[in-house]
Amino acid sequence: MSGAKSAGAGDNTEPIYLYHLFMYPAKVLLFGEYLVLLGVRALTLPLERFGGEWAWNSAEDGLQEELRAFAHSEAIAGIPALDVRAFRQEVAQGLFFRSNIPRGYGLGSSGALCAAVYDRYATTKTDDLIVLKQLFARMEAFFHGRSSGIDPLTSYVRRPLLVRGQEDVRFFEQQPWHGPTPAVFLFDTGQERQTGPLVQWFVEQCRHRDFAARIEDELLPTHEALIEAWQTGASAQLWPLLRRLSAFQLQHWQPMIPEQWRPLWAELMASDEVLFKICGAGGGGFLLLFGRTAESVQRLLGHYAPIRIL
Repeated sequence: MSGAKSAGAGDNTEPIYLYHLFMYPAKVLLFGEYLVLLGVRALTLPLERFGGEWAWNSAEDGLQEELRAFAHSEAIAGIPALDVRAFRQEVAQGLFFRSNIPRGYGLGSSGALCAAVYDRYATTKTDDLIVLKQLFARMEAFFHGRSSGIDPLTSYVRRPLLVRGQEDVRFFEQQPWHGPTPAVFLFDTGQERQTGPLVQWFVEQCRHRDFAARIEDELLPTHEALIEAWQTGASAQLWPLLRRLSAFQLQHWQPMIPEQWRPLWAELMASDEVLFKICGAGGGGFLLLFGRTAESVQRLLGHYAPIRIL
């Protein structure tokens, strides 16, 4: 598994479908960061701008060692119908997972690898989303200690997913937009992030009555309305909800926002043309940028070379 620590810019004015190059794409959690831990709906999308594929005779020995360790791990030893022996043999012969998914950026680099291993070595396959999610959670636990399985599932099925809790996973079907289509970009903070401490901070804060009440009374209604607006293509309702979410995160989730980017976050909110939101766990990696138009993002932030994904 490989990938640069930060991504190149590319031509950000082109739609993402021009970059369908990889069999196992990255993923982006569009809505639901942290709230998914509370059993709330989350929307995850395959991100074709980044991805991975099998290759032979890689010179990246350090990463090959990691792949070899995965092949010999307990995490995959008991996966039903997985030909672990063939996996180990081919890795020993020089098989490698070549990827341009940035590591430590929350785009599912390990998830894409798990999807690729299952796809290549499962002797019989299932299309049951819940079963797949459970299998992938066991596999990806090798890399994170604990996994929901959603990242590899998104990479494997290559379709948007709506997830609620452990047992509710379904394909997400979006209706056409009624009005202007929002533009979505990735903004590189220039630093890797550590997910574990941020999740721990969130869980601890949820034990405090005031913090939990803000989430219950302010954030959850906004979040549910956002997913509904996105699914139904309701452009007029979407932007005020995004503003509310962006303001909430800036005010109450500052540990998830790198300090150097907080002034820009506030400045963009004042412009009312472009908004930041956390991407996944936050704390580094990428931030998500939502623009009323792609042109407004390019005008205000083009010198930062954000990467358009939608």
